[in-house]
Amino acid sequence: MQFTNSSRSWSVLVASALCLAVLAPMAVAQEGVAASDEPDGEGLFRQHCFSCHRNSGRSEGPLLGALQQMSQDQVLTSMTAGKMQEQAAMLSSSEMFAVANYLSSGAAKEKDAMPATARCESTGVSTSISTDVLQLRGWSPDAENTRYQPNSTITKDNVGDLELAWVFALPDVADARSQPVVTEDTVFVAAISGPVYALDRQTGCIKWDYDTGATLRTSMALGKAGGQTALFVGDIAATVFAINAHTGEPLWEQSVKLFESSATTGTPAPYSDENGDRLFVPLSGFDVVLATNPKFECCKGHGAVLALDAATGEILWTTHMTKDAVKTYISSEGVQQWGPSGIPVWTTPTVDAERGQIYVGTGENTSSPATHLSDSIVALDMRTGAIRWSFQGTRNDAWNMACGRRAGPNCPEENGPDFDFGAAAVLATSSSGRDIVVAGQKSGEVHALDPDTGEVLWQNRISDGSALGGVHWGITVSGDRVFVPMADPPFPRPGYTPRPGVYALDLETGEVEWEHKAERGCELDMAALRSSETPWPDCPFQYSFSAAPMSNETLVFSASLDGRVFAFDAESGEVLWQDHTVKEFEAVNGIDAHGGSIDNSGVQLAGDLLLVQSGYSLFGQMPGNAVLAYRVKD
Repeated sequence: MQFTNSSRSWSVLVASALCLAVLAPMAVAQEGVAASDEPDGEGLFRQHCFSCHRNSGRSEGPLLGALQQMSQDQVLTSMTAGKMQEQAAMLSSSEMFAVANYLSSGAAKEKDAMPATARCESTGVSTSISTDVLQLRGWSPDAENTRYQPNSTITKDNVGDLELAWVFALPDVADARSQPVVTEDTVFVAAISGPVYALDRQTGCIKWDYDTGATLRTSMALGKAGGQTALFVGDIAATVFAINAHTGEPLWEQSVKLFESSATTGTPAPYSDENGDRLFVPLSGFDVVLATNPKFECCKGHGAVLALDAATGEILWTTHMTKDAVKTYISSEGVQQWGPSGIPVWTTPTVDAERGQIYVGTGENTSSPATHLSDSIVALDMRTGAIRWSFQGTRNDAWNMACGRRAGPNCPEENGPDFDFGAAAVLATSSSGRDIVVAGQKSGEVHALDPDTGEVLWQNRISDGSALGGVHWGITVSGDRVFVPMADPPFPRPGYTPRPGVYALDLETGEVEWEHKAERGCELDMAALRSSETPWPDCPFQYSFSAAPMSNETLVFSASLDGRVFAFDAESGEVLWQDHTVKEFEAVNGIDAHGGSIDNSGVQLAGDLLLVQSGYSLFGQMPGNAVLAYRVKD
């Protein structure tokens, strides 16, 4: 594997785009064209982008206010190598640069704004790092992805005394989406804009920082890399980075890209045994978004799972979720269609050491024909990648974002319903000693499977589900209870009854033990919402529970899209504590901090800490850049 210097500020594609963007104005100047003829970034945005990014609670993408929180790097990456590359295809490189410059004006200075006091050495705080005690190793405290924290000192007796201990502001971002890793003295956190930070657990000051130069998409995980302890994280261009956890120095980086549209979204899962240190990497992609362009040949990309040597980054095996696409038919626009495709692996792999296998959840096909591994839980042999069994939650699900109210030419004939397994499967053990694989789906259904065969043990469909509803990012298991957030958005639609909230199910039977129904708690004014100039309205449209929860012996923590974080009594469902995070905060690193919607990784428990990632701008939600650390008083 070729090592590449991770300190680069662009991926190859973005570097090319930026180079052209700089050279194009120079060439124009040489021809004697006045500077006033340079592209108008605001005008281009209004012409090409505003209809999908206007300040409206029903917007499909990040709102204008959220885009203005992002750096030039992030905006350009999206247009050249990410979700917006097809939408930006009609723009020249100089026009892309102008749009990015308009959106990020003022945000690019954030990285340089950190005062010296943000760094531990300037305040007398120790910069030493211990990784002997791992309180949060990755997506879950354990490899089984239960998101159960046995080492939490926050209980239902003292949870009412939680107070904010410190706030860290992520620079140049509108989303706080990368879940931290926590040891006994350090909190490791990453920003979408590229930096990775090691923070003092008590104060939040910076021990070290390292800029990957990439748009980071996954949460982080900590594991062994040969004789070193490493942090692993993936980016939008399907590159995995390994960073020395003690020093912040890069160890290796490895591209796992299979197609131009490939991406990493789920957290890499490290695992070590007598056979060495391995890293299981899920692979997703952007074809689902690129298909909105009628001229795009939909679709060729597909998902996969890869195993890497954690010491070197060498790829050991790759398991594809479908065969390579072949030509199928010509669309109504006269464009060649391809299939099968899709089946992205959004979820963090779940490791079953006893059986020597891992479990992943998959998404829908993005073009016809629909195939047997879409919307499935798949068990893989961890040594070879061979598929041992699979369970399909929804059949004949082929869908992409061309399938809107008026289906575009790239919408497959199946046309949905887009019922991914976006939440990681959980390997849990009941009090009777039975091992059960539990998985929530966007269909609103929770499935319990036999880990040896994939046989269904029970199923419970709690809600109607939708493309943005049902179980979105995760579940947690504590004892004999499964805690399930429902993300159902309040869209008025015939035959659809949203049931957003948090539900407790019996692990052995699937029966509902208690439920907390989500409530908006304010009077919605859609006219005012559409005309609002702020990305943080007083009464937001979204208020359901989408983020992944976390639990301990007596509590379950979950958070909502309107920015509230809740602590529930695990036995009764009673709300014992809550806080509202949509506000400005004074951050320890001197950067403006603001909370927003809480989505994706949501909340984390680690010892005496409750960590909350506040801010998520996708789907018209509220942006933010705050990492909030709560601790019980005294």
